[in-house]
Amino acid sequence: MSEDSPRPTIRWGAVAIGAMAGLVVALLAFIVLGISGVVAPGRGEILLLFIQFLSLVVAGYVAGRLSDAAEVHGGLAGLLSAFVSGLISVTSSSVSLIGIITLTVIAAALGSAGGVLARWQRNATEQPAEQPE
Repeated sequence: MSEDSPRPTIRWGAVAIGAMAGLVVALLAFIVLGISGVVAPGRGEILLLFIQFLSLVVAGYVAGRLSDAAEVHGGLAGLLSAFVSGLISVTSSSVSLIGIITLTVIAAALGSAGGVLARWQRNATEQPAEQPE
C-alpha cells in the first residue's frame, strides 16, 4: 500500500487462493461427514452450516496471511467463496434471495474475521522476544 493512497492495493491472487482454500476445506469436510454417515439426508444441516461458516473464516485467514491488508483481503476471499457456493446452490436447487443476501453479509463478516485472525497472528509472531536483564 502506498502512502499516497488510503485504499490498499488488492492482491487478487491472495483473494483467489484464500477462497479456494476455504472451498476445499468445506468440500473435504462435507465428503468426510457424508461418507462417515454423520450427515445424511434429513439430518445434520446445522453441522454443515457450521462447517460452511468455518470455511469462510479459513478463506479469510489464508487470504489475510498472503497480503498486507488482511481484513480487506479476508472479506473479499469470503465473498468470492460465498459467490462460488451461491452459484452452485442456485444451479442445483431453488434458493431464496434473502438466503443469498444473508450469506453474502455473513461471508464478508466471517472472511474479515479470518483476516483479523491472520493479522493478529502475524503481529504476535513478529513481536521480538524480550531479553532478560
